[in-house]
Amino acid sequence: MRRAAALLAGFGLLLFARAPLPAASLVLPGSVISVNMAGTARPLQIEQHEKGLFEGYPLPTMRYAVDSYRIRYASTDFDGSPAEVTAQLFVPRMPVPTERPLLVFGPGTTGIGDACAPSLEDAEKRHFGAYRENMLVYAGLGFIAVLPDYIGFDDPTRPQRYFSKVAEGHVMLDAARAVFLYLQSSSHVVRPQRAVFVAGYSQGGHAAFAAADIRGTYAPDVPLAGVIGFGSTNNVEALLREGPAYAPLIFYTYSRMYGAAINPAEYLVERFARTLDSDVNSMCVDQFQAYYSFDGTRVYRPEFHSALYGNRLAEFYPSLAARLEENMSGLGGHMLPALLLQGATDFIVTSASQGRFVDALRTAGSAVRYRVFHGVPHKGVRQAGFAESIEWMERIARGEAPPTS
Repeated sequence: MRRAAALLAGFGLLLFARAPLPAASLVLPGSVISVNMAGTARPLQIEQHEKGLFEGYPLPTMRYAVDSYRIRYASTDFDGSPAEVTAQLFVPRMPVPTERPLLVFGPGTTGIGDACAPSLEDAEKRHFGAYRENMLVYAGLGFIAVLPDYIGFDDPTRPQRYFSKVAEGHVMLDAARAVFLYLQSSSHVVRPQRAVFVAGYSQGGHAAFAAADIRGTYAPDVPLAGVIGFGSTNNVEALLREGPAYAPLIFYTYSRMYGAAINPAEYLVERFARTLDSDVNSMCVDQFQAYYSFDGTRVYRPEFHSALYGNRLAEFYPSLAARLEENMSGLGGHMLPALLLQGATDFIVTSASQGRFVDALRTAGSAVRYRVFHGVPHKGVRQAGFAESIEWMERIARGEAPPTS
């Protein structure tokens, strides 16, 4: 396996023709470190598994069996330091050599601790979002799909880079590089088409749009064709207002990334600030959402609550406001076509907030298709918008003009 990884890494130099990194870097971002097969799922098996995910929504009919792999690849942290990332890769089995679009999908929030990594989810025992099942369905309809963990998982030297625009964007783009590299040098008859889509749910939407923003400077070799957000949380300050239960994780991560200028004790009530480190590193999403509150008055100190909901963070908490602003994703002028799928009853990112983001995205030059599904909450938007995401990607992959609202 080490010899194979070395050959793959060398092949990556030819495939992408990227500029070399400084001598201190041992491998290029996107280089494949290891690949291990995890199994094969037949169409009927995928349909059986998808019932839990799509409960109450139309069930897609599978066309292909899917081979799944656990892949480890090189990436880069927000500060430029090297990092390694684990991802799950799903490749449809097709009867003849075929090129198919590649979908890089960012998972929603699962937690910060290593035990919360999306790659460790067993939806039958503990539910983080049924992300593996979600990717199997995309692959069963003919898409090559890859679901990366975020930087910091399975890495004792750093916590997950939660809502770090740069770190998330690196993870998504390097996942695409690694999949191209592996499949182009393997015996698979299915190869990636030069049409890569980045998509994600909730936090994963933030990651997808981050990849679009930084692609031009970090990975111009990755042929991005479009961006999809399912209940996408692009504006981190808006998320603090609408989803306070996620704020302690953001504050903790930013304090570790940016140092003493970000002090969670200035923002959180004392009972949460006192045990923040142990709490966020021990609880996954199924626990911390109940432990923390979606009522901002119970999470934030009164003075911080007043500044946040009064839109005066820049005045009273300038260091935090600056970091929230720089980590907003999607409005970096990428001009890629975008599909935004939103639940009308979503309170984690409201339709009002999403609508403002869509307007700004259009102003920045993107052709945007925006769909709001009535009666659908945050957790149902992937299912409600699944068929539309398939149709939208297929149209663009065929070279047709992206549909807009």
